[in-house]
Amino acid sequence: MTISITVIRGDGDLQGEDIVDPMLSDTPAAIARGTQEINANTPIEPVTLETTYRAGLRVGQSVRVEDTVRGVDWVGVIVGLSHVFSGPTLYTKLEVERPV
Repeated sequence: MTISITVIRGDGDLQGEDIVDPMLSDTPAAIARGTQEINANTPIEPVTLETTYRAGLRVGQSVRVEDTVRGVDWVGVIVGLSHVFSGPTLYTKLEVERPV
């Protein structure tokens, strides 16, 4: 059985290598493997963000950032998380990796 899935990210102008693996026996497994390959081969930019305290965030979670300075929204993955007191205020500091 051959599974063929076309994936388009970004501008869709770069094609990756075909994945050939006899262990991929169904579509969900093929999609998961393709996602992993794309993520492993996508250049990333580390970004540090600080915001008011946010409960419920966790490492590995995707976050959508509204960048009002650049006028764009982007999605990244939290790779580091800490909470910091500054005077009487509690802040959440996020280390996020975003695809470029």
